[in-house]
Amino acid sequence: MPQARDLGIALVTIGDNTDRSDSRELVLEDLAEEDLRNDPEWTPGCWLASYFRMHHSLLVKAQEIQREDAGRRQNTTEAAGTEEPTVAGSMALLRREVFSLCPMHLLYMGIATSFVLTVITFITPRIQGNLVDAAVDALVARKNGQYVDIWELLRPGLTDVAILTILSYFCEIMVGIFFAICGHTTVTRLRVKLFKNLVEQDISFYDAHVSGELASRLINDSSSLSYLVQFTTQNTLGATVKFIGSLIAMFTTHVLLALVSTIVTPINTILVNRTGKTVGFYGVVQNHAMAKANAVAIEVLGNIRTVQSNVGEFGEALRFRGRLNHYLRVIKATVYVETVLRFTQFGLSRIRNVIILGMAMRMIVLQELTIGAYTAFSQYLGLYEDGFRTVADMWINFKQTITSTGKFVQLLLRVPDVPMYGGLRPHTCSGSLVFDDVSFEYASRPGKQILSRINMSTSPGTIIALVGESGAGKTTLGRLLQRYYDPVDGRILLDGVDYRQLDIRWLRAQIGFVEQEPVLFDRPIHENMAYGAASGLSREDVRRAARLANADEFILKLADGYETHPGEKAMRISGGQKQRIAIARAIIRQPKILLLDEATSALDSENEFVVQQALDNVMLDRTTFIIAHRLSTVVRATKILVLDKGKVIEQGSHAELVENEQSRYASFMRHQLVGPLLA
Repeated sequence: MPQARDLGIALVTIGDNTDRSDSRELVLEDLAEEDLRNDPEWTPGCWLASYFRMHHSLLVKAQEIQREDAGRRQNTTEAAGTEEPTVAGSMALLRREVFSLCPMHLLYMGIATSFVLTVITFITPRIQGNLVDAAVDALVARKNGQYVDIWELLRPGLTDVAILTILSYFCEIMVGIFFAICGHTTVTRLRVKLFKNLVEQDISFYDAHVSGELASRLINDSSSLSYLVQFTTQNTLGATVKFIGSLIAMFTTHVLLALVSTIVTPINTILVNRTGKTVGFYGVVQNHAMAKANAVAIEVLGNIRTVQSNVGEFGEALRFRGRLNHYLRVIKATVYVETVLRFTQFGLSRIRNVIILGMAMRMIVLQELTIGAYTAFSQYLGLYEDGFRTVADMWINFKQTITSTGKFVQLLLRVPDVPMYGGLRPHTCSGSLVFDDVSFEYASRPGKQILSRINMSTSPGTIIALVGESGAGKTTLGRLLQRYYDPVDGRILLDGVDYRQLDIRWLRAQIGFVEQEPVLFDRPIHENMAYGAASGLSREDVRRAARLANADEFILKLADGYETHPGEKAMRISGGQKQRIAIARAIIRQPKILLLDEATSALDSENEFVVQQALDNVMLDRTTFIIAHRLSTVVRATKILVLDKGKVIEQGSHAELVENEQSRYASFMRHQLVGPLLA
């Protein structure tokens, strides 16, 4: 394994050079140079054999990636009972999406202008050929002593050429503008639509995907589609008309020369098709390799403090380098294929051009062909070659883009297992909850039951404390409460209505959630507090929630007050301040259900008392679930559920559970152990 080899070399080198201040940087440089020296693809004399080895391994890798994607789709869709579109089956849907998002008026204007430009391109060679013949006739006449006004003879043709040149110049500008705006607008809308679809996916989808890879698909794959929409549409239309039109023009100019010109076309077509298929397979591996590299970069940069505190910079640099080296090898293989096949086409075309030149010169000498006709034919031949080459390049790029962006298409068209829209939206909600024989296991871990036959009922104002060791199922129960997942067996009822029948956005709006390590966005504090709430909230509503959470005072002391940006991962404010902002965010919507993951654990005693009073006021007539870690929280609960291996082994109030001296809870109370039992 190259990465293992690299890491071994790196560790040995560092161990042998502990007195070198820049040893790590030098190791990276040495490894890079070693790659260039020892990379078999670049070894003189064996590049062809190396290419075939690479070609085989990359095709195998592409097939593995496609099988993995197919298996992942099957696992996720079988659990939901839905069918995710395959790459082949979704191409028609992609075309529909592209045209539905494309500004069609710009597309039609671009096509029309491109057609005008193509017509001008065909007219110009004929006029230029006539000008050449006129000039030759004038030259012969002057040699015979006749007077010829050359300017009067050539002026009409030159005027026509000048007008057509200026017109084509403006047409080219307009075509570029129309298709560029059309392409960028379409891809921007595609990105927005994909992003919207991604954020609406169920949590099980994110359990099976890495966020860095999804970000790479959103940015890099959509850039490939931008090229496809903009340049392929623009160039292919004009090139196809140019190719067909120039072929007709060549046959109308001289049939024999036209026949000779088309001899190599079938061979070049086969080469282009072969190149397109191969490069398409390589594109799958390219995008997969780049997505993996991007995932490493996003993960490391997003957790840079953890990386640096554990002195992991060098190891991560090696890891990132290994991912990029794999990407580089795929690029090399792609360059081999494209370059060899492309220049094979060029070589065949040049041989043909030499043959045509010899035939044309002989015909001119025998007066079977005029110089002007040959001039026009040469220009038509150039247009023919240019059209074929453009169509060929577009076909190769199309195959590569369609194959490599298949994952983008699947993500764009994927339907969430838990639908985001639709369902009942009751006018009122009391917060009465019932867990009816609820069992659950994660789709990624089939057969391993996380929750087993959970039964409980709550009424408004009830405080439920969830107690148990790490892995007992407390967090999973909270996720079911928010409907991140649906139970495998049993059901959850809110005010007597099955969770599955409720609109999920309405449901989550009834739940205020404060996690132990809350997440804040790098936006003004008032936006963080009002996040997800109704758009009609006033600044006073925000301040009222902040005062309840004991956050108003410290916010006003910040330099920009409520306009302060907490920074990435809220690094500009303390943990306690961050948690109080999260509490304000949870209560600002006046939810009927509260889910608190020990919401006051990061506060000092004084602030904890004040915030706890605010929470007590908010919890009145509301159902509250607390994932408990503190003794004070457990004692305050109306009902305590002790979980062990996904089962409720004990439940009752603090007083009821303490009475049974043999209970797990009583044992905990005697020993005052918050750790193992309540972790």
